Amino acid sequence: MIDTALPPHRIETCIAEKRESGMMVFNVRPGGSADLTGGVGWIVGVDQNGEILLNLKFDKPSQDVRHLANGNLLFSLTSAGIIMETTRHGETIRQWHIAGKWQNKTPPEGSIEIDVELTHHSINVFPNGNLLLLSAEMRELEDWPENDTDPDAALRTAKVVGDVVLEVSPDGEVQNRWAVLDMLDPYRLCYGSCSGYWKTKGFPDSNDWCHANASTYDSQDDSIIVSLRNQDCLIKFDRASGELKWILGDPNNWQEPWASKLLKPMGDVEWQYHQHDCSVTPDGTILCFDNGNFRVTPFDEKMSPEDSYSRAVEFDVDEDAMTVRQVWSYGEGSGERLFACYQGGAYRLPETGNTFMTYGGVCTQEGKPAGVPTDSFAQARLIEITPNKEIVFDMWIDDSSGNDPQPLSSFRAEFVSDQ
Repeated sequence: MIDTALPPHRIETCIAEKRESGMMVFNVRPGGSADLTGGVGWIVGVDQNGEILLNLKFDKPSQDVRHLANGNLLFSLTSAGIIMETTRHGETIRQWHIAGKWQNKTPPEGSIEIDVELTHHSINVFPNGNLLLLSAEMRELEDWPENDTDPDAALRTAKVVGDVVLEVSPDGEVQNRWAVLDMLDPYRLCYGSCSGYWKTKGFPDSNDWCHANASTYDSQDDSIIVSLRNQDCLIKFDRASGELKWILGDPNNWQEPWASKLLKPMGDVEWQYHQHDCSVTPDGTILCFDNGNFRVTPFDEKMSPEDSYSRAVEFDVDEDAMTVRQVWSYGEGSGERLFACYQGGAYRLPETGNTFMTYGGVCTQEGKPAGVPTDSFAQARLIEITPNKEIVFDMWIDDSSGNDPQPLSSFRAEFVSDQ
């Protein structure tokens, strides 16, 4: 950790008496056009009154953060291959390092090795204390389309990256490994499935087929839910068997046997696209941050960035009937619209029922909304809203007025109770 200067920010609204008691903890890191392999990162905690009670600053970009059952914080410095457990005051308790990131380097003293090539995006924890992590693998597939925009695209042998879900014990041993390429149709494409995200991360000439960015454990039936951005869906699978239970998302372009796993919409359901941060609420429903990129699947016409919007959306799934209802959302209404083309979070707070949203990467190019972070200026907005959609907290991470403006983003926020 280095000096503790705060990231540039402003709080525009804080109605403490209507907010959840506790602290919201989130990361701030370089965003947009900034190089995520370098630069600083923060872990910041803001309390009910808008006071910043926690500020950890690092010389590497920070990433996901979780609140542990023992009251400590778990967070990652993904590009550095580090996962840390600290107290709420920043004192290091334990640390893990990812073996593939520390080849030919001496790991931090006392750090626990996890023998995988990489981890990425979110971290989480099982009730037994094991880590729930995301990794990736690359396979060569024949007759794969050379792009995701042309229905008549030429076919070729392609290097396809699929995500891998890991269960890792506290001593660093991998206990379970589930490959998404073994669960879903590797030939189903959404917009972005042919993008080059992994080309500079150890998988040259590859395609970012599914792009997992969040995972959560569902204790109701010992299963795991994963957000797949470049498949525009959430999936749920059984922890013990790895069997796919359902797919929640746009039903376009799914073939059998996967089509039989699609949840059927009941009532007025607006599907999520390029979503982040899936979680199970205290009521057993599923909440996610719907980034809203394109709002269609191939080969329908994409929604423009200027018309796009992001939202929090809550789904009620009936697994016996294999149906889904949309029960709540925020962000599509008049006066609510804001587009964050990447990153983001939605968290249901336990006492008030408020929802905390992270518009993680609000990107612009020449002042206009951008659909990709590349060559864009990034800001983040964090808001808390009541069940009847009143904004009771509104905070921007924004360096646009600085002498040398830096694009910044925030992956998601985590609630830390006062208890």
